[in-house]
Amino acid sequence: MMYAVIDVPRFALQAVSRMEEGLMGKPIALVDASLAKSSVIDCSIGAERSAVFPGLSLPQAIARCPELIVRYRSEKAEASAGRALFDCAYSLSPQVEETYSGVCTIGLDGVNRSGLDERCEEIVSALQGLGLKGRMGVSITPDLALLVARESKRVKVVGEFISHDRGDCVPGVAIAKTDPQSAAEAEHEWPAMVAEMEGIGRSGLGPPCQSLKAFLGSLPIIAAEPSEHLHSILTQWGIDSAGAFVGLYREEVGKRLGKEGLDFWDRLSGREERPLRVSALPEYYIESLDFEYEIDTLEPLLFIIRRFLDSLCLRLSRVALVAESLNLELRLADIQLDDGERVEAARLSLRIPDPTCDANALFSLLSIRLENMGTTSAIVGISLEIDPVERNENQLGLFESSLKDPHRFSQTLAQLAGIVGPDNVGRPALEADGRPDGIRMERLPSTVPQAGPTGGRKSYGMALRRFRPPLDADVRTRDRRPVWFHCSRAGGAIGSCQGPWAHSGQWWEPGGWNRLEWDVELRTGGVYRLVKERSRWIVEGMYD
Repeated sequence: MMYAVIDVPRFALQAVSRMEEGLMGKPIALVDASLAKSSVIDCSIGAERSAVFPGLSLPQAIARCPELIVRYRSEKAEASAGRALFDCAYSLSPQVEETYSGVCTIGLDGVNRSGLDERCEEIVSALQGLGLKGRMGVSITPDLALLVARESKRVKVVGEFISHDRGDCVPGVAIAKTDPQSAAEAEHEWPAMVAEMEGIGRSGLGPPCQSLKAFLGSLPIIAAEPSEHLHSILTQWGIDSAGAFVGLYREEVGKRLGKEGLDFWDRLSGREERPLRVSALPEYYIESLDFEYEIDTLEPLLFIIRRFLDSLCLRLSRVALVAESLNLELRLADIQLDDGERVEAARLSLRIPDPTCDANALFSLLSIRLENMGTTSAIVGISLEIDPVERNENQLGLFESSLKDPHRFSQTLAQLAGIVGPDNVGRPALEADGRPDGIRMERLPSTVPQAGPTGGRKSYGMALRRFRPPLDADVRTRDRRPVWFHCSRAGGAIGSCQGPWAHSGQWWEPGGWNRLEWDVELRTGGVYRLVKERSRWIVEGMYD
């Protein structure tokens, strides 16, 4: 079985810097605010050129590099970057282990090896699009794949390794062979490569790969991270590469270095293959971040939102879901009072008329709404959540047609929602509770249905011309029946009265309704509908 490892170096630093535009190539130092003494825990290559390195105190680092940009470590930023890394790894195989921060190990069992290098290149490019510079390595064990990834610039594949219990003896090291053999025989017993650099071997790997023998021969022993004690012994033996150490007999290594040496030999030779702790794909679609400083302009906020949308849409695409709505929360620096209630955040909910997982379309919709939204306080934090829904792809009928540009249509609706409010955009539909004039706004369809019959239903009696909104009225009653009313449009003594007709619904809910209706005729002429809703009288309309 083969394994792939994605390694993101300087993970904590990249997780913070990816959330801010314009930091590429600049000297940056990362500081942990939880430590008692502010010191540099990581730094960029630009900072290293100015002799800034981890362990320096913050004043020392600034003294060496006056233009140094200081950023503080963020757990939420690292969690967000970790989810983005996991989503990219999941695109290759569902067998993904979150080994530790910045490293994901992928089991390639059942993965088609054809075009494996191209798929790995796509993952590295996807990570770069999310603001993370990563590298990948492929080999026969998780530990070897990690070593390959660390020695790779982008993608590197090291072929399969058929291991034996013994290997070559390194000249100058006093380890005797158990069986007398010539130097030629010993060289022949080096573990054979199945796939060589020049082509594809018996392992069936798709991409060309380097032999493990060649890789270990060029790998410094210190890169394999032996213990300090073990490294000291190997240095005294004159062993400076991993290949030279694996060339020793395993049995003789165990005699001289004990269990620690055997474990190290097994890890480098590929004998030790540990099981993966496979992680499940997150079931929630939310990203959150607390800012180091207050934001009072739109540009940096939009940059962070775009990062969030890229990660969330990638996660949706992995499970074939689309975004039905977006929920944005902007945490404010100053708590506001609205009608006596504390307001700690500004919230925005946006329904997507045509559900999609296209980050460009979602960003356009959200940016349009944010341009029409303002806050009286600076922003210190942000949360973005997506409500997912399954993709609904139905074949159109013969006389049905889809929208030419659903995303452009959605942007137009978002602009309208920014003017009239999100609850006033859509298609009206009658409520099922039977309440007069009870309507709700539902999402506009993405397809234009076939036109129905044009003939209307037959109507009986007089037509009611409704007043919108209904008119408030003063009403006098006798024996619980109206005898006189007055409103802004009409009024006077009632000559004839029919009713009451009682209507009610949803009485079991706080928004339940109850009304009594009368049809009344004034003595001076005119027929009207009077309605009593609890203690309020209204004139709902007049009959033609």
